[in-house]
Amino acid sequence: MLVPDVGEVTAALDAPRLLLLVGRNGCVQCSDLALAASTWSNEHRRCVLVHLDDEAGAEAIAAHPFLSHLDVLPVVVPLLNSAPLEVVHGHTTETLDRAWSMMEG
Repeated sequence: MLVPDVGEVTAALDAPRLLLLVGRNGCVQCSDLALAASTWSNEHRRCVLVHLDDEAGAEAIAAHPFLSHLDVLPVVVPLLNSAPLEVVHGHTTETLDRAWSMMEG
């Protein structure tokens, strides 16, 4: 799982397929999602984590303005060729599996 620094978010999101994990600092369920992704992700299932309440999150919002309208966090956004497919709510490996399956087939 990648947690990009400020200035690296756009490059981190430039991949054929990845899951964008969106949360905020201090959110328990957001931490649960990050923990689940740390064991779930690998070189074939790439995850990028951003918190909307920091500078990297602001950079992610600039790349994908719809993120500023998310009210309930955490979410997982499958990105296929940098295009968001859906917003999946949850904080477990099952959530990651569901989001990843949207990019297959």
